[in-house]
Amino acid sequence: MQNKFNHKWIIPALGLLMAGLLMISCKRTFTDPPELGAPDMVANISIKDIKARYTSGAPVAITDDAVIEGVVSCDDRSGNYYQQIAIQDSTGGVLLRLAGNNHFNNYPVGRKLFVKLKGLYLGQYNGTLQFGGGVDTPYLNQGGVTLLATNLQNLHIIKGALNQPLVPKLVTVSQLTTSLQDRYVSTLIKLSGYEFSAADRSKNYADDGFSGNRIIQDCSNLNANKITLRTSDFSNFATLPVAQGNGDIIAVYSFFGSTKQLTIRDTTDVRFNNPRCPTFSGEGLITLGSSSPFTINFDNLGTAGLPAGVYVKQEASGGFIGNEATVYNSNFLTPTAWNQTSLGFKNYASATGLIATSSSTAQSTSTNRALGARQTGTAATGGDPGYAFAFQLPNTTGKTNLKLEFLLQSLDASTGTGRTTTWRVDYGLGDSPVLFTTATTVPATLTTTFGTGTFASTPVTVDFGSVLNNINQKVWIRIVALNSTSGSGNRPSTGIDDVKFSWN
Repeated sequence: MQNKFNHKWIIPALGLLMAGLLMISCKRTFTDPPELGAPDMVANISIKDIKARYTSGAPVAITDDAVIEGVVSCDDRSGNYYQQIAIQDSTGGVLLRLAGNNHFNNYPVGRKLFVKLKGLYLGQYNGTLQFGGGVDTPYLNQGGVTLLATNLQNLHIIKGALNQPLVPKLVTVSQLTTSLQDRYVSTLIKLSGYEFSAADRSKNYADDGFSGNRIIQDCSNLNANKITLRTSDFSNFATLPVAQGNGDIIAVYSFFGSTKQLTIRDTTDVRFNNPRCPTFSGEGLITLGSSSPFTINFDNLGTAGLPAGVYVKQEASGGFIGNEATVYNSNFLTPTAWNQTSLGFKNYASATGLIATSSSTAQSTSTNRALGARQTGTAATGGDPGYAFAFQLPNTTGKTNLKLEFLLQSLDASTGTGRTTTWRVDYGLGDSPVLFTTATTVPATLTTTFGTGTFASTPVTVDFGSVLNNINQKVWIRIVALNSTSGSGNRPSTGIDDVKFSWN
């Protein structure tokens, strides 16, 4: 009886023990690897190939069992994307239009997704291809698609592994096109050596109540290599000031009609931590400070551009400060020889330490630089007359007996004779003066001349006396050529160097 009793209890006990061991063995720990997503889901078409089904007009219905896979490159966490996410594979990228918000909770950047496309529609928004849940009838002929309803999203979008690698493609703006099938659209790209334009440096990423369109550009060609950074005013960084330096930017590329544009996930995508391009447009003000004198040389023209508060102008007149001037090669990066006859303001070697016959190599390697100008006869924009080297002070509060000194250099001593440019120094008050007053200079007549025996570096002194004492508004001071050059032939190469402001 005793043996039978033990036998009756041993078997259930062993069953409980085995069940307990099984439960313990199945319990997940924090060290277990994460779920990998849908291992039984396989893509059967690339993003590039599915996008090729749409060419123009009405959206295309996906009626076959097409499945794509891609990694989320941009979500709505920062608010810069709204009711959409971007995914990409090795062949390209595309947008998914999704009803609702806070999609980053399910579809964060770096998550692999599998998208069952049957029943969806492929269309566009001004050139950027996207999938939606239906046809946007008012915009049928433009390829408009509607949002995929919330209750359908889990049926079409299967979540895969998190934290998948996303390496942005390093590209140039010229590689980015506005073609419907552009391989970089809706993918993560990187531009190197970029910065916000001078006109946008004082702005935030977006405007008050409106999306912001900010221009970024590189150093090699400020006019050609530029692109729009578009930021929603609903993004959580909309009111932050734009980055001030130069560097790399990572963003999702798209276009709107003929406008190329970028979208960042957040401001960590903007890595403008290096010095800005050498600028040709002039920026800021000259802050004289409390200790006299304040000096300016141009030795860093090729690396830092114009010093703050120094401007180059053309089409200047007695009542107009002038327009932003032409700069040779669109920047000051490359040293320019004195005998280079093309129009523009230039990065010259200073006459200091050199002679009239110094070779172009000696000029190029000289570390003592001057801000230069060469006029031409081109109507309106040739600088003859109207070229000006301009300096902007915020005020002269607390300062008296302001004095300006500089070297006026006549640099092109090519054989023969040519024209003479006559310069004067004047000043005006306010943001945009309508009246400039000529100041007395020593020497009284300031000229630069093309030709043999004209090489010179003339010290100039301008004593403003009491007329600029304690001025509580902006002060513009110009070295300006308001009259046409005299003589015939080539115009001179003119430089200025070693500018010094002093006061009591």
